[in-house]
Amino acid sequence: MSWAEQAEQHPHLRSLRCEDVVAGYGEVPILKGITITAHTGRVLAVVGPNGAGKSTLLRALLGLLHVRRGRILLGEREITNRPLEELSRAGVGYVPQVDDVFDSLRVVENLSMGGFVLSRAKQQERMAVVLDMFPALSKLMRRYAGSLSGGERKMMAIARVLMPDPDVLLLDEPTAGLSVELTQMVLETQVGLLATVGKAVLLVEQKAEAALKVADDAAVLIDGQVVLTGSGPEILKNQHVAEIFLGSNIGVIR
Repeated sequence: MSWAEQAEQHPHLRSLRCEDVVAGYGEVPILKGITITAHTGRVLAVVGPNGAGKSTLLRALLGLLHVRRGRILLGEREITNRPLEELSRAGVGYVPQVDDVFDSLRVVENLSMGGFVLSRAKQQERMAVVLDMFPALSKLMRRYAGSLSGGERKMMAIARVLMPDPDVLLLDEPTAGLSVELTQMVLETQVGLLATVGKAVLLVEQKAEAALKVADDAAVLIDGQVVLTGSGPEILKNQHVAEIFLGSNIGVIR
């Protein structure tokens, strides 16, 4: 049975779900009852203006910030407030905005580091799968990560996280610092690919319009609350979104 058939019969098989999550720093709650789901084989884009709580949400999901109320589920398993290393073993992959690769190592060494918990045979098997997904990396294997372009670097960062074959991927602003052309390439050809191979993808992105164009599902955060949900295209067309983003016209939201 393929992953798609399994997902259809068991919709929560590899989903990541937040249920009424409240979290913050000190006594001040930043997240005020967040409920969202990243489904298997779909991209969920979480967008919102600066200070909306996007980074705080990621930290809560990754166990880096204590969840005071609510719960986080991976499939049917509760993972609320579990440490990052345990989440990784459970099937959660994380691509941070910065420090996402080892600059002093070659591409092949970065990929090997991503699969360091695997046996040698399994590591070679996974590397073949990852290179099949991102064939452009095959020509870069002997290059040092620090010499790669922004788009190549992000591709390798995603490939490295894919080595242990996680069920869910959390991406923190993968287009930060990239040009408009590279932004489109990363989101359409890299992030979009992850959903087609059966991953549940939660994408936190500041470039709202670009993210919404590739998202299957989307959630708009304002002041630590989800104020709007729907498909990416639906939200992109919603006139309220333009008002949310500093009164801009939707066509200029980046």
